[in-house]
Amino acid sequence: MKVLKYIFSVTVATSFLIGCDDYLGDNVDPNKELPENVTEADLLPTAIYNSSSAHYSIALSICQYSQQLASYFEPGADTQEEVQISGGWSNIYLQALADLGQVVAIAEENGANHYLGVAKVLQAFNLGLATDQWGDVPFSSALKGEDDFKPSYDSQESIYTQINSLLNEAITLLEASGSSTIGEADLIYSGDLSKWIKTAYFLKAKYALHLSEVNQTEAIEGVLANVSSSFSSNEDDFQLVYNERNFNPWNSGVVLPNNTGNFSVLLSDQLVSLMDGTSIPFATIELDPRLPLITTIGDDTEYRGAINGSAGSHELAASEDDDGVSANTDLGANNFYSSQTAPVLLGSYSELRFMEAEALFLQNGGNATSVGSSVEAYNAYLAGVEANMDKLGVLPADKAAYLSDASVAVGADNLTMALIMREKFIATFLNPESFVDLRRYDFDPNVFIGLELPVGHNEILNGEWVRRAQYPASEQTRNGEQVEAVTKNIGEPVWWDRD
Repeated sequence: MKVLKYIFSVTVATSFLIGCDDYLGDNVDPNKELPENVTEADLLPTAIYNSSSAHYSIALSICQYSQQLASYFEPGADTQEEVQISGGWSNIYLQALADLGQVVAIAEENGANHYLGVAKVLQAFNLGLATDQWGDVPFSSALKGEDDFKPSYDSQESIYTQINSLLNEAITLLEASGSSTIGEADLIYSGDLSKWIKTAYFLKAKYALHLSEVNQTEAIEGVLANVSSSFSSNEDDFQLVYNERNFNPWNSGVVLPNNTGNFSVLLSDQLVSLMDGTSIPFATIELDPRLPLITTIGDDTEYRGAINGSAGSHELAASEDDDGVSANTDLGANNFYSSQTAPVLLGSYSELRFMEAEALFLQNGGNATSVGSSVEAYNAYLAGVEANMDKLGVLPADKAAYLSDASVAVGADNLTMALIMREKFIATFLNPESFVDLRRYDFDPNVFIGLELPVGHNEILNGEWVRRAQYPASEQTRNGEQVEAVTKNIGEPVWWDRD
């Protein structure tokens, strides 16, 4: 398990004022390091930590858009109101990418190829996280400090080109021989460069799949060309593991406030219904064994997800007598994703196998409503389910029962996109990737069984689904002219989101 000991033991000063005074002496904070003494090892841990923080901050809102989460309150993300996710923007631009830019500069000067390679993987990850929520974002002219306080925004199409270039450069650098040792500065893989290379290939496959509506053939080829070089087991997962000193953000940001009455989010009925047999009935089991591992329902015996937009209530369809029953599927202190020491999954082997299953399904001529595919697509689908169950710690007997249930073990001839996406939706819980998939398939209820617009849906959207976040007010204030040029209605698709 990784220990985030660098995050609070090393404080880096990348810019500050130094003044002299006959009485006070040098105006230098003794707790901060001088810029000329900062090394790659000082900056990389904070960049990793802030990348994970950005993922959490974005997921907290975006997973309400995708209906993995629901809110105790409305209106808001739960009802598809405009969200700016200023915390995520700050984590990416003011912290992670700023530190990574310094890592790149120092590593280039020192010839530290391995630090440079890791930094480029993380740059690509943060850029992807940003552009998939906001569309056009700054990068080519960003992070120049006082040289350019008002950077222009790059088109999403060009950002995707830059992401792929960064990943290709990273792979070359990480595969090159060199004497630079990363070690404990790498909070994710402890300096195991082979795993960073696998992560780069994972991201290449992921961002290729995002372009399935731009060019499906190239998207399929992009996924399948990179899968074999990426993760080979759960041991390769791209994740940051927290500890009892540095709490997982879902624990500190949701579980702890919930426990003190400051409620925020809980599991959506859309997700719970996929896992309790409501949306796709089970044949021989009563419940997906992962559900008790990702949510806590107290003394209740029935899992009740919250209908998005209902402010935490759950209106059961069985009878009118059940209307108004409160939802109970909270993120718990002992659950897989929300305990103090839980990992934040930035990318997983399970997700990779579902990407492969989708690509093979499409390659075989499949579409949103077709039935049947190749044995290879079916095996990838089953492997994704099994990997996610192993990751969450499902007992072997429970895993075997689920995998053999007729609703899951349908055989290659009966495989559908809906089955692949049900399992990927579950496996990417608390991951903004769930919203990417919904947009790529245009929120099709044939693919996402049971999906409906939330109660009290944002009237501005005129009955259509939300498609993007809005730029933070702070960015609009600081760089208004550039932001205005790229701002679009939250119902307007991003570049890769085509009909």
